[in-house]
Amino acid sequence: MGYLYAIQTFLILIFFFFSYLVLIRKNYYLVSGFHTSTPEEQQRMMKAGYPRAVGKMLLHIAIILTIGFLLQLLHVPYAIEGSYVVMLIVLFVESFLITKKGKRKSQKINKTALILSLMLVIVVFALPFMPNTLEINEDSFKITGLYGEEWAFSNIEDISLYDELPEITLRTNGISLFGKRIGNYRMEELGAGKLFLRSDEAPFIVIRTQDSFVIMNEDEPGKTTASYDQLLQAYQPNTHD
Repeated sequence: MGYLYAIQTFLILIFFFFSYLVLIRKNYYLVSGFHTSTPEEQQRMMKAGYPRAVGKMLLHIAIILTIGFLLQLLHVPYAIEGSYVVMLIVLFVESFLITKKGKRKSQKINKTALILSLMLVIVVFALPFMPNTLEINEDSFKITGLYGEEWAFSNIEDISLYDELPEITLRTNGISLFGKRIGNYRMEELGAGKLFLRSDEAPFIVIRTQDSFVIMNEDEPGKTTASYDQLLQAYQPNTHD
């Protein structure tokens, strides 16, 4: 979790810093569209409260991220992820309202961009909930869906059931939201491999290959145990002494 805390702290400082520059120092040229506007347009935007509205939005985001960070330190489940959700809601609502205070000719473009961005964010947040299905064949097993792959049993060294997840050191290319971790990760004990975790709840199926690993579980412990038994039953006949 160290890198996640570092990223959260960096984001908080950045948003507080820029809100300070806009609200306190009144560096309105940092606000998008202000610098390229004519003096008349700048006066109109200041009168409408456009620069200060942007500064307040940055401040609100900084406060939301700070609350999420503090709640995470208090071990509130999914606090940081939840702060991201609230942040996005505030960002899109306030950005939509702010567009009315900006340049008239760019209002329609800004609203279209916001709607498209919102659709993109919805898709991104939906990705962790897309199912990954375990398919077991005679000489291999396959995990379908996002980051899915097929592994031959001849390349498997061990299949075990863990009661505790090994420590994650880095997410190299994957998704981590609401307790779901999918994609490529590095683990302290195992090196680089793939995670297909639907929850933080044990047990976890740990499959060691000759050069990597796969860790997976289901949304319910009983289903994870059943998948482990099926994998082990299919793997054992393929084991070579």
